[in-house]
Amino acid sequence: MKKSEGLWGRLWGFFSSLRLTIFLLFILAVTSISGTLIMQRANPQQYVKTYGVAGYQVIKALGLYDVYHSWWFLSLLALLAFNIVVCSFDRFPRSWRFVREPLRWPARGVLGEMKPQERFNVALSPEDALDKIQEVLKDKGYKCEKKLEGKLGRLFAQKGVINRLGVYVTHLSVLIILIGGLIGGIWGFSGSMTIVEGESSRNVTIFGSHKVVTLPFDVRCDSFQVAFYPGTMTPKDYRSTVTILEHGKPVVTKDVRVNHPLKYRGISFYQASYGTISNRVGTLTLEVIPREGGDKPFRVEAKVGGEVSLKDGYRLKVVAFFPDLVLGKDNQPMNRSEDLRNPAALLEVKKDGRPQYRSWVFAFFPEVHSVKDAPFRFRYVSFKGLQYTGLQVSKDPGVWVVWTGCTLILVGLVISFFISHRRIWVLVEDKGKKRQVQVVGNVNRNHAAFSQHFGEIIKEMREALGGSQ
Repeated sequence: MKKSEGLWGRLWGFFSSLRLTIFLLFILAVTSISGTLIMQRANPQQYVKTYGVAGYQVIKALGLYDVYHSWWFLSLLALLAFNIVVCSFDRFPRSWRFVREPLRWPARGVLGEMKPQERFNVALSPEDALDKIQEVLKDKGYKCEKKLEGKLGRLFAQKGVINRLGVYVTHLSVLIILIGGLIGGIWGFSGSMTIVEGESSRNVTIFGSHKVVTLPFDVRCDSFQVAFYPGTMTPKDYRSTVTILEHGKPVVTKDVRVNHPLKYRGISFYQASYGTISNRVGTLTLEVIPREGGDKPFRVEAKVGGEVSLKDGYRLKVVAFFPDLVLGKDNQPMNRSEDLRNPAALLEVKKDGRPQYRSWVFAFFPEVHSVKDAPFRFRYVSFKGLQYTGLQVSKDPGVWVVWTGCTLILVGLVISFFISHRRIWVLVEDKGKKRQVQVVGNVNRNHAAFSQHFGEIIKEMREALGGSQ
């Protein structure tokens, strides 16, 4: 498009500038790097701990906690999309002329300046010579047009004209990808939800903020299972049995595992974490070792806060359970997390309803015992608490738009780099005693390959014309 003068012309020149494209791509690359250097979608406390209060305020103000969904990143994508559209409109008319109005019958002076070209004489008439040459070119995949002008015969052949549009197919694919990114950034989300066994929820907490998205359906955790490597508390495999409820009725039930998500109505649920809630419901299994009498050890199961009978009138109460015990301020026991990383329990032994002593039992330090000469010793066996599952929830309505653009960009690259626009002009002139053939070729890329191809065509033309002089 021809640029006009004035404000409109300057704006058009700015937005159709290749320099603007390069600048935007550079800025997007830099900001994408910042998205890898700065924690994404973490809790505010983590940012304060890592970067300080002032650093967190800057990160929050600029949306650096979720770069790819920030308003300025989406604005850059929109500006790049607009730049691509303007660039395409600015340059498309010239390329379209090659498709709709090819240079079929150029002047001899124009042909004389083109390379490669070849001249030779034949004995056939111009019309017969053009028919033979057309057959050769059609066998090579060329689309041909010919006409006679008295003693002069002309032929125009071309193939690969779609190459002229390859760059615009690539532009369109990039534009589609950007639109898909904008759709996902504006209408998509990514967060987490925590569901206790047997309970359901529809609230998703967005990463890096306290914003909550309410799903149009309920998600229920029917059960949670975790398997550990032998002799360790390192999880080997864990899975959640999840049911989707629509208006209270189950519609989908599936086991969600790591890398095996549940997908429903465009929303994906990934297994991300798990834990145990020990302060609500939980059963502790202990091995009881009597100190005297030669009695064999035996096992008991007691709920947190509950009691269980031992022997000889003794009863055991589980006063408190700590799945991940650490010592806090003033050496007070506290939980570092809800994961079973350092399980410990505070026990109380009673006899005839009267407290006798208290004792700690540690999963990883079975020999540590706080009461000497006590009638019973205890060893930790297992703890069955109320499990909860942590699901990562994501919705990206633009993902299929992005995949469409990715597929189309491959088509554009093939058209641009593996196809070339090849044109051949043939003039056959009757000069009385001889008929002269002039063959001229032109290509827009990969000239070396075309020169070899042109030589092969000349050779086949000579053979089809019955030899030449």
